Amino acid sequence: MRPILRAALVIAATALFVAPARAGQYPARSDTDWVYASKRECCDGAIAMAQQYSMDACLTSGGRTSPMRGGVQRRGFCTWQSTQDASGAVLFRCQAEASVPCR
Repeated sequence: MRPILRAALVIAATALFVAPARAGQYPARSDTDWVYASKRECCDGAIAMAQQYSMDACLTSGGRTSPMRGGVQRRGFCTWQSTQDASGAVLFRCQAEASVPCR
């Protein structure tokens, strides 16, 4: 048997026996840019966006989001910066990371 044909058969046979991907999580990040909101509202918004991006990635991969055990919603991690505009009003910029379970 020719080496190229043998290699092609080995690759094809291997592809047939590869296990499907297991359930997992799809971490996502978000950025609110500068907003006139409280720090809490800014972080809540950034985490909600990151969770939505994570859910979208799960669904795009063919999975489905699974509910949290005990009904507890997993939060994410948020970092923030603040500044003031010319009139002294405070603006926040929040970046968040979050993931939701996917099966």
